[in-house]
Amino acid sequence: MELGRLSNGERISGISAILLFAFMCLHWFGSKDSGELRLFSVDRTAWEALDYIPTILLITIVVTLAAVVLRPPNPVRKPPIPVNAVVAILGVVSALLILLRILEPPNFGSFREIWGTITIEGTVQFPTFLALFAAAGITFGGCLALREERPAQSG
Repeated sequence: MELGRLSNGERISGISAILLFAFMCLHWFGSKDSGELRLFSVDRTAWEALDYIPTILLITIVVTLAAVVLRPPNPVRKPPIPVNAVVAILGVVSALLILLRILEPPNFGSFREIWGTITIEGTVQFPTFLALFAAAGITFGGCLALREERPAQSG
């Protein structure tokens, strides 16, 4: 694969997809227990703390990287829906799901102890915001690549 044949938008979306995958392995959420004693410290990655969102993010990453790596140099037939449009849409969905979890972090449960009930609430860590920017980068790159390929279609 030649990097020179990629458009700027494809480069941006590809790099953003790789970064999003890396950020998903970092701690997205910490813990804040509501008990009187600070006995628990829970740090969770996106894979550990979220139910279905990591699967959607992984689909976004795979589709984005496939669109970049498997891009034919001179396609004979154009697909009915441009691949970069799919990348941009998946980027928007991913960014919205991450934003949802920033606004409403997960709870890690509550239980009774001798000292009373302890609720472990999730707190957002910095890598979550980095993941949001990476998802926005996928969206931006997909839109830019879509815009860059339009003049080639009209000629």
